[in-house]
Amino acid sequence: MRTAASCLLFIAILGCRRETPAPIPKRPPVLGVEITRVTPLPPDRLTHVTATAGRQIFWVQEAEAGQRETVFSMSEGGLPAATKLSNSTILEAMGQGGARGSIQSLTVGPDGKLYFYFTGGTKKQLLAAFGFFSPENGKIQILSDTTALARDSRLGASLALARGSVVRVGDVLWLWLRHDDGYALLSLDVTRVGSVLRQTFEQVHMGDEELPLTSPSEDLTRGAGNALVYLDRRSARLWRIAPLGEASLLHGIADLPKTITAPAALDDDERGRMILFAPDGAPFQEQPQLPIATRPAVEYPALVILDGDQRTVLGRETFIAPERFNVRTLAPSTLVRDRSAFLAYDAQTGELLRLRVVER
Repeated sequence: MRTAASCLLFIAILGCRRETPAPIPKRPPVLGVEITRVTPLPPDRLTHVTATAGRQIFWVQEAEAGQRETVFSMSEGGLPAATKLSNSTILEAMGQGGARGSIQSLTVGPDGKLYFYFTGGTKKQLLAAFGFFSPENGKIQILSDTTALARDSRLGASLALARGSVVRVGDVLWLWLRHDDGYALLSLDVTRVGSVLRQTFEQVHMGDEELPLTSPSEDLTRGAGNALVYLDRRSARLWRIAPLGEASLLHGIADLPKTITAPAALDDDERGRMILFAPDGAPFQEQPQLPIATRPAVEYPALVILDGDQRTVLGRETFIAPERFNVRTLAPSTLVRDRSAFLAYDAQTGELLRLRVVER
């Protein structure tokens, strides 16, 4: 009896010491890129797109030889409609109805107004303007005219050579003016009463060296927090630019296709994640040939997610596209944040598209 009892006690002890099975680790989600059509537009046009938090999209396409450029709007599930903002109505607001010009940039401000940069003129006179349009009442107001822009940017007469872009970072709007030999960044805090467009710093610098922001493309975008991000195509690097002009390196991108878009920041993302689109094409720098077994299996075009030092590449095989849509040739020039997705204009087909990262 004593032996049987001892055996039972020993078995009970073993049972008590049995370890709980380790939980099965969760597999990371399998991501894909869902592509949907928004609306067809004329192809092969410089197109500027912006979106509000209220599910409304605005866009304008640049025309040649002073032809009419009209800003269109489209609500969720609706049809495109012309607004009262055009290159003609901007010229009328400037008192220059007989001149010509183009809307070179368009973005929605924190107050819901559309901020624009316009440039044009006559054979003898340069005209440039930074201003806003109120969709609610159709009002156009010029905040800085040609004289003020030439003076405050310190570009002077070379303003005639400059291209302009308006970039929103939080409550601050940045006007980026640049040409081959110079650039200027001016800022306006829309929420501050009495705030005016002004130049906060003359140069963007990396220690003792200057970072020249002279790209003709839309390569200056919103970054995390109150910073800007610049895609320097000459060095194949992404730079973070602080509000006072200090630049710091974010990422090297020499292995990515040289026709990538500038990155778009994710809204309210504390990790500072950014997304860019990489069309199929040659990289900034040719990479050393690796054995086939170790080469990264990426088929471009692709959506690239930058998360600190980590990079996630969602290649062409992950794209979920409409029937008969050729994803191989997809090559948008910019990505524009639209709530939980991104808007992209494909110049080859003229399609305005919405791209969304989804779990497959």
